[in-house]
Amino acid sequence: MSHSTMAKCFVSVALIAIAGVVYHTVQADDEPKTVAKAATPKQELRDFMHKKLEASNKILEGLVMEDTVLIEEGAAVLSEMSSAEKWRVSNDAMYQQFSKEFQRAAAKLVDAAKEKNLDRAALRWMDTTMSCIECHRFVRNELVVQGTPGGK
Repeated sequence: MSHSTMAKCFVSVALIAIAGVVYHTVQADDEPKTVAKAATPKQELRDFMHKKLEASNKILEGLVMEDTVLIEEGAAVLSEMSSAEKWRVSNDAMYQQFSKEFQRAAAKLVDAAKEKNLDRAALRWMDTTMSCIECHRFVRNELVVQGTPGGK
């Protein structure tokens, strides 16, 4: 199995894992929605995370189609989003560490795409994806239990 084929397999497995994690984050509220109802902070966070999933899908499509422009576009969105105020759902030191790791991984993914290095981009995508999974696990298992803002 070539390095490129193996990297694509890893990316596919990672996307399935992250899609499951993000799916639970972006599920619709149990409350019925009305047109006049203002978005709750929880819904705003879900919408924000859904945009993160859309950018992730763009990266995966770019990797599968060997389109470094798509990879770069998606990675740039993730990188930009990770600096937004909505990203910071907690002041917890561990959460901040996970966030910094994600930012570094997303920046390396942008660089790999700019260099048109698909193998490196696939590996950087794995780093970025694992960063998401680890942070979501932390938020679910630690912050939600503690009742912090991430656990609304």
